[in-house]
Parts: sequence; structure tokens; C-alpha cells
Amino acid sequence: MRLPTKQLINKIEHLSNGLTPEQLSSFLDIIDAMTALVEEAGEFKDSNKADKKAKPTPAPVVSSVVH
Repeated sequence: MRLPTKQLINKIEHLSNGLTPEQLSSFLDIIDAMTALVEEAGEFKDSNKADKKAKPTPAPVVSSVVH
């Protein structure tokens, strides 16, 4: 499920309103960890695109003729 930014912020604010300071701290730690995962996924995706653009070198043909 993908939400527009304003709607996502609104939901996060709504969820965090009833939390104690300790719960809020844990909640924000989770949000930070999820943000880091998304950033890493974006970096992986970008590096994967670069890998796909590089042409693989063909494997050498080895003759296996037995005399």
C-alpha cells in the first residue's frame, strides 16, 4: 500500500499521539530503521541497474575433442 506523503505523515502523527515518551521513542526508532532499509534498497536497485548495463564477457569455448 502506497500513501501520498501528506496522508502518510497524518497517519504517523495520529498513531504517535497516544504513545508514552518511551513508546514514541521506540516508534521513531522503527521509523528510522525502515527509512534506512528503503534507502539501502534504492542503492541496491541503482547498483543493480549498473550491473545489468555492463555486458558480460563471453565464456571461452573449450574444445573437448578426444583423439
